[in-house]
Amino acid sequence: MTRALVYLNLCTLVALFFVCCLPGCGRKEAPTQPSEPTNTVAISFKPSTEPLRDGNKHLEEMIKSMPESERKELERLSGQELQSLTESTPSEPTEEPETKIKFEVTQEMRDLVVAATRAFLADLPDQDKIAALQKLLGIDDPIVLDVVMMALNDDNPDIRELALDVIMNIDDPAVIPAVIKALDDDNPDIREYALDALMEVDDPRINEALIKALDDENVDVRDNALNVMLYISSPNVIDALAKAITDPDPDIREKAIIIIEDIEDPRVIDILIEKGLLHDDDNIRQDALDSLNFITDQEFQSYEEARAWWDRNRASFSFDR
Repeated sequence: MTRALVYLNLCTLVALFFVCCLPGCGRKEAPTQPSEPTNTVAISFKPSTEPLRDGNKHLEEMIKSMPESERKELERLSGQELQSLTESTPSEPTEEPETKIKFEVTQEMRDLVVAATRAFLADLPDQDKIAALQKLLGIDDPIVLDVVMMALNDDNPDIRELALDVIMNIDDPAVIPAVIKALDDDNPDIREYALDALMEVDDPRINEALIKALDDENVDVRDNALNVMLYISSPNVIDALAKAITDPDPDIREKAIIIIEDIEDPRVIDILIEKGLLHDDDNIRQDALDSLNFITDQEFQSYEEARAWWDRNRASFSFDR
C-alpha cells in the first residue's frame, strides 16, 4: 500500500471518527456574525469519551482490520486509545446500598427531654405538657421513650396522640412497647394511629404488637395492622400474617393472603396448609387453597394432597416465579 493511500485511509477514519464520536460534530450550526480579527487563534479540542453508538459498526470493523502502524497513527491524531472507542456502552451503575445515618443526640435535645419529663412528673397544666412534647418532635431517638410512656397515661387524648407523633419516625424496635401500650387506649383512633409508628420496624419483635392489634374489636385497627405488614412484607411479619389469614373480616383475610403470597419463606406454605386448609370456615379454606396453588403452581384439591406434596418437595422447592 502506498504512503498516499495509507494517509488517505487515515484521513477517512479520522473524519468518520469525528462525525460519530465527538459531540456536536456532523450538526449544522446557525451562522454567526464573524468576530473581530485577532492576532492569535486558540483552538480547544477535547476528544469524546463516549463509546461508539449503535449504527457505527462500520467504523468498529475498520479499526479492527487496520495494520498496527495505522492504528497508532489514528490514536495519535484522536488523542484516544482505539480500544476504548470500540467498547460497548457500559451498563447503568448499580446503586450502593443505603447506609442509615445514625441520629446524633445533642445536649440541647437531652435538656428538652429532661424538661418534658419534669412537666409530666409535676403534672403541669395540659398546655405546658403539650408545649414540652412539641419540642421533642424531630428527636428521632429512643431517648424520648420514657416521656412518651408517661404521656400515654395522660387523661387528655390530644396529649396521648401527640406522644405518638413524637415516636412516629423512630425506626427502632425500642418503640414497640409504646405501641403496645397505646393499643390498650380507649380511643380506637389512637389505637389505629399507634400502628403507624411500626412502618419502618422490620424486626421479628413487631409481631407482639401486630398480633395484639389483630385481636382488636375495631376492624380499622386490624386493617391498619395489615397495612403495616403490607409495607414491611418480610419474613419478620409471618407470625402476624398467620393470624390474619383467619380473620373474620373477608377483606382483611384477602389482604393477608395477598401479602403472604409474596413472602418467599417455607413457613408460608406450612401456615397456609395447617391454619388455612384445616379451618372450619369454607371461605378461609378456599382462599388458602387458591393461594397454595398460586405459590406452588400445583392444583391441590384437599389438605391431604397439599400436605403430602409439601412433605415430599419441601427440601427441593424453589420460590422462583
